[in-house]
Amino acid sequence: MLDPSIASAYDHAVLRLDMVGGHLDRLEQPLRTLLVVESAQGIIESGGLAYFYEADFPNNPPYETFVEAYRLIGASEAASCIEASAALFPFAEPHLFAPLRELWLEKMAADPGHVFHSLSARIGNDDSVWQRLTEYVHRNPSAFAPA
Repeated sequence: MLDPSIASAYDHAVLRLDMVGGHLDRLEQPLRTLLVVESAQGIIESGGLAYFYEADFPNNPPYETFVEAYRLIGASEAASCIEASAALFPFAEPHLFAPLRELWLEKMAADPGHVFHSLSARIGNDDSVWQRLTEYVHRNPSAFAPA
């Protein structure tokens, strides 16, 4: 859960995102990183990697965008879970093909022993992600200050 000490930074990032028409790629890296990790981790903690992959994020960013954001905050283990699980899709560019992702995820749901589920459990139970996100924001205060 997002630490209250960075709520104003989050609000600033959301405001800036609105100002650029919802295009994450037009945001400064620290703002983009905060929004990407916050949205992804919230979804993952609600329903695992299956919920994450069921989501169609605005402008369909590649999953590498999420991996990079997690690595930037220092959450390497969580980044590796997304990276490894995205690589399991049996087709290229899964971020662009929601119907194919859904079919594949249905197959994964029927196989509880599949590695996908252990990756999901690891990232879904990784409380350090929120701590690292908070530390990241505190390390970059000028990026989150209103201009």
